[in-house]
Amino acid sequence: MSETLKPFYNPGPGDIIKDALEELGWQQDDLAEILGLSTKSVNLILNNKQAITPETAELLGKTFSTSAEMWLNLDAKYQLRKLEEKPSEKKEITKAKAEFRKLMPVYEMKKKGWFVNDVSTVYGIKEERKRIFGNEETVPQNYAMNFCARQTNYDFDYTLTYCKVWYQFAKIYAEQISLPSYHKAGLEKIAENLCSYTLQKDGINKIISDLHSCGVGFFVLSHLQKTYLDGAVFTLGENPFIVYTARYDRVDNFWFVIAHEISHILLHLKHLKQGCLDNMDSSASSELEIQADAKASELLHTDEILELGTQYRHYFTLDRLMQISQSLEIAAPVVLGILQHYKIIEWKKFSKLRTNAKEKINEEFIKG
Repeated sequence: MSETLKPFYNPGPGDIIKDALEELGWQQDDLAEILGLSTKSVNLILNNKQAITPETAELLGKTFSTSAEMWLNLDAKYQLRKLEEKPSEKKEITKAKAEFRKLMPVYEMKKKGWFVNDVSTVYGIKEERKRIFGNEETVPQNYAMNFCARQTNYDFDYTLTYCKVWYQFAKIYAEQISLPSYHKAGLEKIAENLCSYTLQKDGINKIISDLHSCGVGFFVLSHLQKTYLDGAVFTLGENPFIVYTARYDRVDNFWFVIAHEISHILLHLKHLKQGCLDNMDSSASSELEIQADAKASELLHTDEILELGTQYRHYFTLDRLMQISQSLEIAAPVVLGILQHYKIIEWKKFSKLRTNAKEKINEEFIKG
């Protein structure tokens, strides 16, 4: 004979009071008179239809020689168990929204227009998670990447999660770009002539076009809060991709990022499947970053700029800056940026040379 399962029993404070009344031989009217409440109120309490207030809890404590907290806790647990028994659409969407926002800055991303599904619904959140991570429920735990962005003891996980999301969107946008096969010799030629691009009137779009011609994708994808990213490089299939965030929207920063990411491709192509995220504020700590920094410095003639710039450290004029630019055949804003980065020139000097880069980039290369 099969055992019959009993339905779940959720005792409330009223059930405990009923047992106590029975043991004492009291009636509802007795309790009403003791508590100074109406018989109707006592009946509602006994049937768990009226919440136990702090004042009533105090009176029950005095009546049955217990603490007031006991009755408040009994009532709170009873009410919570009742809620748990009932399926609720509001509870489901609240949980989904909260978990989604732990992974990414939803409000910021909505403003940027990155979502294609309505993330105010459970269905939309699941679809968006599936689109970003390939799984509607979880984020991959074995998520490998070369993480070079700033981190602290306080927000490492928070920052890393946002970086993962940004990287996933970078790959989503990269998949929309059609490129020819990667041509290493073509990229080596671009790297060799990098400084000449900085001098051209439309050098930024020219180098982007040439990168695409040799199978290297480029686009702008704005950074997210707490990611501190200046750029990234990764491969999809056989094609490398460079992403620029314009976090510091300056021409010199653009050329630094381009030089750094091109260096990664030329030196570390086999390591780029997992992606390399870069923060130019940080000192290089990994061997890959140290090598890329050295190569980028070579491409931008950093040592020569510093050698010439150091001679005028205490009295640096715009004419001298232009002389360095002309002698090394590299744009003055790039020379300025290098000298400022190494604190040879103060940041406030020659500010008119620090023009924006993003406004010079053709719209077709800006994704978000």
